[in-house]
Amino acid sequence: MPPISRDFKGAEDAYAAGDVELSIAAHDKKLTGTSEENHTTDANDLVKSLIFGGLDGIITTFAIVAAVAGAGMSTNTIIVMGCANLIADGISMGLGDYISSKAEAEATIVEYNREKWELENYPEGEYKEMVEVYEGMGLRTHDAQQLVDTMKQYPKFFLDHMFVNELGMLPPDEDAELWKEGLVTFLSFVFFGSVPLLTYLVAKAAGGDADDDVLFAIACVATALTMFLLGVVKAKLTKSNPWKSGALMLLNGGLAALAAFLIGWCLEELLE
Repeated sequence: MPPISRDFKGAEDAYAAGDVELSIAAHDKKLTGTSEENHTTDANDLVKSLIFGGLDGIITTFAIVAAVAGAGMSTNTIIVMGCANLIADGISMGLGDYISSKAEAEATIVEYNREKWELENYPEGEYKEMVEVYEGMGLRTHDAQQLVDTMKQYPKFFLDHMFVNELGMLPPDEDAELWKEGLVTFLSFVFFGSVPLLTYLVAKAAGGDADDDVLFAIACVATALTMFLLGVVKAKLTKSNPWKSGALMLLNGGLAALAAFLIGWCLEELLE
C-alpha cells in the first residue's frame, strides 16, 4: 500500500470521514504498537448515568417551577418546592441507579456461576450446546465442532464466550465500581436540576423585587440552553449528531415543562 501523506488522526476519524485508506493506516499503526484505537466504551460506562441523572434532574425541577409559575404562586414557593425536589429526588435517583446496577450485576454472577458449574460437571453437554449455537449462526456442523474443539482447550475463554453467545450476557466484571454510577447520577441530577432554580435564588439573594414573569422567562431560557447543551454533551460522548441530540433533549424537556405549566394553570383556575 502506498504511504499515506496526510496526518494520521486515528481509526475513529477515518470511520467518520469514510476514508478506507486512512482506516487501513490506523489499524496498521495499531498492530505495530505505534498508536491506539479509541472507542467510546469507557465513556459509555458512565454516560448513561450522566445523561439519565441530568435530564431527569432538569426536567423534574423545571416541571415544578413551571407548574408553580402556572398556578401563580410566589417565588418562595418555587424555591422551597424546587430545592426539596432537587435533594430528595437526587438521592432517590442516585440510590436507584446503584441498586439497579447492583441487582443486574448480582443476577449476572448467579447465571455465570451456574454456567461455570455446568461446564465443570458436564463439559460435553456444554460443548454440544455451543456446537448447536454455532450451527444456529449458520456454520456447518464440522466447522462448528472444530471451533469448539479449539476453544475447549481454554476453559475460561470458552466459559466467557459461551456466556455471551448462549445467554446474550457479558461476563461479570469483578472490578466494576457500581457506586460510581449512583454518584454520577446524583451529582448530575443536582447540577443540572439546579439550573431552573438559579434565577429565583439569585433574585432572592439580591433582595430585589423582580417581576415573576420575567424571572420565569429567564429560567425558561437558561433551562432550554442547558437542555440543549446536555444533548450536545451526550452526542460528543456517543459520537452522534450533536444538533439532533440537543434538539431531542430540548423537545423532551419542553413538552414536559409545557404540560406541567398548563396543569398548574388549569388547576389554579378550577380551584379558585
